[in-house]
Amino acid sequence: MRISLPAGWSLFGLAAVASALPPLALAAQAGFDTASLRAGLHLTARSSVVLFLLAFTASAAVRLFPNAFTRWQRANRRYLGLGFAFSHLVHAGFIVAFSAQGPEQYAEALTPGMVMVGSIGYALILLMAVTSFRATAVMIGPKIWRQLHTVGVYWLWVQFMVAFGKRAAQGPVYWGFLALLAGAMALRVLAWRRARLVQAQQV
Repeated sequence: MRISLPAGWSLFGLAAVASALPPLALAAQAGFDTASLRAGLHLTARSSVVLFLLAFTASAAVRLFPNAFTRWQRANRRYLGLGFAFSHLVHAGFIVAFSAQGPEQYAEALTPGMVMVGSIGYALILLMAVTSFRATAVMIGPKIWRQLHTVGVYWLWVQFMVAFGKRAAQGPVYWGFLALLAGAMALRVLAWRRARLVQAQQV
């Protein structure tokens, strides 16, 4: 039996609900205390990285393993990316709420360097989200669009690697995400190498 996967804005809506509803419900049930807000931070970070990886590997996956799923993944890369942006916006909301509810814990958890790097990441997410539409992409031109999105996705990949790497000692779930991030980069490198080989053979 063939399973129909959500696509387009329906996919974005599903990703938005799935990333926002569980942590918000958990925090609301606990009265938005610091423990529940910290749990919300963890949940939204994980939903963000899943959506990011689906968008990050879309082109490479369909090039190396063309099938129904990878073609769906590539066709919906924009909506997966926008879903990631929304999930990380919710993550930012939890950061703000956590800083207000537990300023001492917030000061212990986040260094000025982390805030600076995170701010750059959020600026890139905003720019990539805004330029994910045809009108804005045309406004900046294909060259700048490509440079922005290339720098953005690799900056975010490094940011996720560092963030999960710092927490690797806390449990195997972080090692699992690190493995997924490393595998995603390996997939992109393999796809790039294959494209270069094909290009060289055609010369």
